[in-house]
Amino acid sequence: MTSIRKNKVFMGLLYILVFLLLSEWLRPVIELTETGHHRLFLAFVAIGLIMAFFDIPWWVTAPVKVIYILWFIVYVYTGNLFFTAESLAFVMEQASISLSALFSQDWQATTDAFRTVLFFALLWMAIYLIHYWVSFRLSIFLFYLLTVVFIAVLDTFSPYSGDAAIVRIMVIGLLLAGLLHLARWMEHHAATAKTDKLLVFSIPLLMLLVASTAFAFYLPKAEPIWPDPVPYITSYSGQGGVGQGGVGRIGYGVDDSQLGGSFVSDDTTVFRAEVEEGQYWKVEVKDVYTTKGWELSDEDAQEQFYRNGDEVVTDFPPQGEDRTSALVDMQLPFPFVLYPYGTASFLMEETLDYRYDPVQQRFDTLQENTAFEPDVYEVFYSEPSFSLTALRETDVEQLDGLPTEYDRYLQLPDELPDRVGELAQEIAAGSDTVYAQAQAIERYFGTNGFEYSQSDIAIPEGDEDYVDQFLFETQRGYCDNFSTSMVVMLRSLDIPARWVKGFNEGEVIDTVDGYDVYEVTNNNAHSWVEAYMPGVGWMMFEPTIGFTGSSSIDFDLEIDASDPEEEMPDRPEPEPETQPEQTDSNAATNAEPTTGERFLAFVAEQAGKLIAATIALLLLALLLFSIRKKWMPKVLIPYYRRKQADAETFEKAYLRLLKQLELYGIKRAPGQTLRSYAEYVDSFFGTKEMTELTAAYEKSIYGGDPHSVDWPKLKESWENLINRTSG
Repeated sequence: MTSIRKNKVFMGLLYILVFLLLSEWLRPVIELTETGHHRLFLAFVAIGLIMAFFDIPWWVTAPVKVIYILWFIVYVYTGNLFFTAESLAFVMEQASISLSALFSQDWQATTDAFRTVLFFALLWMAIYLIHYWVSFRLSIFLFYLLTVVFIAVLDTFSPYSGDAAIVRIMVIGLLLAGLLHLARWMEHHAATAKTDKLLVFSIPLLMLLVASTAFAFYLPKAEPIWPDPVPYITSYSGQGGVGQGGVGRIGYGVDDSQLGGSFVSDDTTVFRAEVEEGQYWKVEVKDVYTTKGWELSDEDAQEQFYRNGDEVVTDFPPQGEDRTSALVDMQLPFPFVLYPYGTASFLMEETLDYRYDPVQQRFDTLQENTAFEPDVYEVFYSEPSFSLTALRETDVEQLDGLPTEYDRYLQLPDELPDRVGELAQEIAAGSDTVYAQAQAIERYFGTNGFEYSQSDIAIPEGDEDYVDQFLFETQRGYCDNFSTSMVVMLRSLDIPARWVKGFNEGEVIDTVDGYDVYEVTNNNAHSWVEAYMPGVGWMMFEPTIGFTGSSSIDFDLEIDASDPEEEMPDRPEPEPETQPEQTDSNAATNAEPTTGERFLAFVAEQAGKLIAATIALLLLALLLFSIRKKWMPKVLIPYYRRKQADAETFEKAYLRLLKQLELYGIKRAPGQTLRSYAEYVDSFFGTKEMTELTAAYEKSIYGGDPHSVDWPKLKESWENLINRTSG
């Protein structure tokens, strides 16, 4: 009787899966440590597993591995492809230095080459342990569990994104665990380990795994129950921003000296605001661009102190005498207040001082000269509006006569590449007013192939400039990339501009006494632009694709559609069956075969065809899955036509539309409101249907009025948008 351990085809498959699983350990280690030479490390693992698979004795495998390690050191650290006297001398020197450091317990003095040898030693031990678990124990559970935990921990506490890795590990691990369970079952029942029988037993396992994986990909995913601990801890401590090693940005942070890296999503609530309509909440500005990020200048300015109810003075005075109030309920501790444009005064129960720094433009809160973290406060404001007539009179020549106090808003580093300014000149060519030039820069990103994304964002290294890298190399980023680039380009045109930090509107979650309740999370941390218009004052601009915040314009003149300067900006915005145990082959041959035996015999005879059919079905399923955006609308429309015409059906259809739009490629940015997203969708398709559907959805869900939904009337708009996504 052939032992399962002697079946080279079956065991070879196990070793291939083990190699794939072990590679999932190597990938993040290489990526996070920036070690490089990933393929050479994988080659070492493959050589070790192959020699273990063929049971090559240790006195052969050990020298082969040692020679490979020495060759790796020579090739990587000296560049020599073959051993030479010079390269061997290098190896001896590195060994001598590192051994001396070890004996003197000076761990930092060990060389990189010696640390590489230690890493190879760890790989060597890992190969031996895996070989033991697979060949002798027929169990890989411990290693599988450690792999899942390892990737999960790295995904949570490091910049490494383990989303795809977890899927690969689950597929590989489940297949490996299933095959090893099959091997143990066959050994326990003394079943013959013939390849055809193994294929018969393995096909159902493979089909079940493929089906479960496909369902896992297709079925809707629930939102996480708990917030990501690292972003929460970081944001709670107030130390968001760029982390070491290019971790990326997590919500609102105080350090902007090194921009770039992925924006780590975190839905921890920062504050809730009861307000008539969504506002951008300003915190502070930065004015010194360093080629890598932003810092605050050392300008001396007289700090201003206010008390509860005092009229505050900012660069954005309230519009008129009428005031609107907003109630802000802080969920995270910040020693300052957030304020909308046109803020007039603050009010809270506590007695305290509001210290305003005109350079930083932040309202710090103090109680008896000690930083105070407010819980609830009310802010009174009147959003400013700007005369279009005055904006059209912002003469470029007026920029020459600005006072010296605006000089810091024109600062640019000497290292800034010339092509940044040249691009700004090219964009602004043909615009006769300062406002028109600012508009041209603001519009540029939405029509020139730039992509809004919060993941895989480049970090400038060495002499690279952050803005230059974004404008000419990656053209991919989030708000910091867009806003910083606009400020720099405006300054290159001699237009005073500054970089603003705060939060965007957030998401409407309720309505109280006619006021919308907005929930603002760390995902809503945002940056935008303020530029000075001569004769008018400071204005807010929003260059980030998909966001619609902007200054309110008073259309106090007749617009001539033929004049491009008068156009307003467009916003892109069961338990297994036990097989009969065969202990006597002669008796089994003479006896009348059972139904199960006939089925197994049929499967064994048709194994090749069944495998081919399975592969064909898998390929067909993969093809259908890859083009699902084309055929899905043909399924969704008849399905929702048959559903009951009520608010619940409309809500489900609307959510399905959001998923279909994302599948089509119109993705909703994290933290972007549904209303803003709807405007972006309508601007993309040239319709008003998404805005109409969104208004009905918000009224039903957030307004608590499901009876207002007229699904039969809205169905045509919904079907029109669904059909557009199949193109």
